[in-house]
Amino acid sequence: KKTMSILGIDFGLKRIGIACTDELNISSHPIMQIDNKPNGEHVGEIVKIIEERSIRLVLVGMPFKSDGHLKIQDEIEDFVKDLEKKICIQILLWDENFTTKEAEDFLIINNFSRKKRKKIKDMLSACNIIDSYIRSLK
Repeated sequence: KKTMSILGIDFGLKRIGIACTDELNISSHPIMQIDNKPNGEHVGEIVKIIEERSIRLVLVGMPFKSDGHLKIQDEIEDFVKDLEKKICIQILLWDENFTTKEAEDFLIINNFSRKKRKKIKDMLSACNIIDSYIRSLK
């Protein structure tokens, strides 16, 4: 029997990184990067991924700041509302304060070019969101 798969989303105003767990929810792997489109088409693309991979939980990274509200938080909340209208599985906002920086540092240490980093950073951030969630369960 298949266990619950988790989808991680690193939402950005330009790009959205998508990652998923393996079938045992032990580790995450990058899936793709989607452009954030003004017409909201990206929501449909994500719904398709969720259906294809029998996802049971969606984690959406949310930067929490101790000193006030960020514009991106509103964008993420709107995105989650749009997604909730189209799927009936749990969506959790997950603190992603350091995931992007972790991803960036990892890529720099491993000598990825700036161009290549731009292509995969958001997917790696999505992996980091999942990994931090899995660690929290232990």
